Amino acid sequence: MVFFKSYICAMSKNPKEVLELLQRGEELFLPHISIDNVIFGYENDSLYVLLLEIVEDKWMLPGGFIERQEPLDQAAVRILNERTGLNKVYLKQFYTFGDPNRSFPTEMEQLFLKIGIPWDKDLWISQRFISVGYYALVHMAMTRPTAGFFSLRHQWFRLDALPELLLDHKEIVEAALQKFRADLQVDPVAFHLLPQKFTMPELHRVYETVLGRQMDRSRFQKKMLGYAVFERLEERREGVPHKRPYLYSYKLPANK
Repeated sequence: MVFFKSYICAMSKNPKEVLELLQRGEELFLPHISIDNVIFGYENDSLYVLLLEIVEDKWMLPGGFIERQEPLDQAAVRILNERTGLNKVYLKQFYTFGDPNRSFPTEMEQLFLKIGIPWDKDLWISQRFISVGYYALVHMAMTRPTAGFFSLRHQWFRLDALPELLLDHKEIVEAALQKFRADLQVDPVAFHLLPQKFTMPELHRVYETVLGRQMDRSRFQKKMLGYAVFERLEERREGVPHKRPYLYSYKLPANK
């Protein structure tokens, strides 16, 4: 990770040093391949996605490059940590995107001019990239999102109110959602969107939000408990009307 740490340090200094590192990009990183993370969050019965504004009103997914000697999954974890400040997050590779038109030289030229770096259309970063897509599930309140040097700011957007996205990033978000929904049929991973302690009604609402349909509550709870990965605690949720529901937490199955 020495090259990458040097890259980050230089980005905090001045455009000249950044340019020098960009010119060495093909030495530092695998050429023509990148990672895009679809980071899902949940709040008030809505699903959210974390986006970065690259130039004014131009948004894209948090992504990054892979170091020459870095395992692919490790690179995805690193990029996720840089963007959310979180470790040990649910993160899953779901698809690879390789359309021939996956480049955005116009936007990169605008960005370079903004930060005072001369634009070179032949620079490696402006070429076609194949992107490996990952989706992550995070508890939004625990994240500490940060924008990178090549972005103006970050923002959580509701999934049903996304801004216009660069490249094929809308397609990537849609593919991530489809995979997330498919995974829920066999694995109750949606609990990763909630705090460490949650109630079954809260998990039920997450499922309905993600799947976009209503689900019978009693059958839902029976199915969740059937996975044998949730432990009922002695605590109950306070400050709710009617009966106070029990809190649950996730536990690894006995055979794990």
